[in-house]
Amino acid sequence: MMLPSPIMMVCAGNMCRSPFAEYYMRMKLEQAGVAGACFSRGLLAMPGRKAPDLAKQIAREFGVEMQTHISQTMLAPDVDRAALIMVMEPAQRQHLSKMRPASIGKVFLLSQPLGGAAIADPMGSDADFFRKVYQEISHAIDAWGERFGIPQ
Repeated sequence: MMLPSPIMMVCAGNMCRSPFAEYYMRMKLEQAGVAGACFSRGLLAMPGRKAPDLAKQIAREFGVEMQTHISQTMLAPDVDRAALIMVMEPAQRQHLSKMRPASIGKVFLLSQPLGGAAIADPMGSDADFFRKVYQEISHAIDAWGERFGIPQ
C-alpha cells in the first residue's frame, strides 16, 4: 500500500497531541527511508503558541524533538491539501465533516487501527499522563505504518 501524502494530524489546540503525532510520524518515515509529508493543525483559534515545556520534555523521551513547533489553526485549504487527515477524537471528525463535507472520506481517528478510542488531551496534566497519551499516539502511528507497509 502507498502512503497518502501529505498527512495532516489534528487536535484541539495544536500544542500537544497533533504536533507529537506529526513529529513522530516524520521520524518514523525518515528512519524507514520513506518519502512523505506530514503537518499538524488545531481546531481552536490558538495560533502562534509553543508546545508546553512538559510536552516537549516527554516527547524527547520518545525521540521526538518539538522545540521549534508553533501552533497553527486549521483552515479550509489545509483540509483540501491533505491526502489523509487523522484526528484524536470522534467530535473532531464530526467537526471536519461539517466544515468540509467532501473531506469525510479522508478523515480517520488516529487510533482506528487499534480500536478507535479517543486519545485524551494531556494539556494541563502531569508527566505520567503525557507519557500515556504519547504512548497511545506512537502505537497508533506504528499501526498505521504497518497498514501502509512502512518498515519498522
